[in-house]
Amino acid sequence: MKDIKDIKENTAAKEIPELNSLLKEVEKVYGRRVSTTTDFESLSVVIEHEIGELLSASTLKRLWGYVGDRRIPRADTLDILSRYCGKKDFKEFCSWLTEVSGVDSQFFTERCIRTSDLSSGDSLTLGWVPDRLVRVRYLGDGRFRVLSSTNSKLKVGDEFESDGFMLNFPLYITAVYRDGEILPSYVAGRIHGLSVLEKC
Repeated sequence: MKDIKDIKENTAAKEIPELNSLLKEVEKVYGRRVSTTTDFESLSVVIEHEIGELLSASTLKRLWGYVGDRRIPRADTLDILSRYCGKKDFKEFCSWLTEVSGVDSQFFTERCIRTSDLSSGDSLTLGWVPDRLVRVRYLGDGRFRVLSSTNSKLKVGDEFESDGFMLNFPLYITAVYRDGEILPSYVAGRIHGLSVLEKC
């Protein structure tokens, strides 16, 4: 396992597979996707309340890529998040990750599409079991519109925001915008994650 100190300082946090997995696990423990300023402020308070250690909202924003500065996080930051997830430190989290049932080397090489890699007008096809298939168009600023939907609760014309999509990981949507209303949070592929992720 690569030590965090061996990773180049200019490597973006989201480019490192173990960090992606840690962020997902934090969101799982937290109980929701972290994607707004309020989410980061709330998570900061929750972490301090739960384990007695402080991570500022600004630090969390950088780690999630919410702000432009994506420098590699400090080792103690990763340790705090790992402890929030019930592990002693980041090293133990990485060891646990390799031992989890169903996690193998392929887990770390999953296809990922980030909004920063998209241009307005780009289309994506998303699918998950048993037979859900949704086609979306990127509108810019992290926002997507549903173009077609098969067997999904998402409807044509719905809009939502996302930082990106990863194959075999669930899609967490904080809110769906439909006909001028904001619908509750939505999770696609909760158990098995996205099984289809294609740029059209």
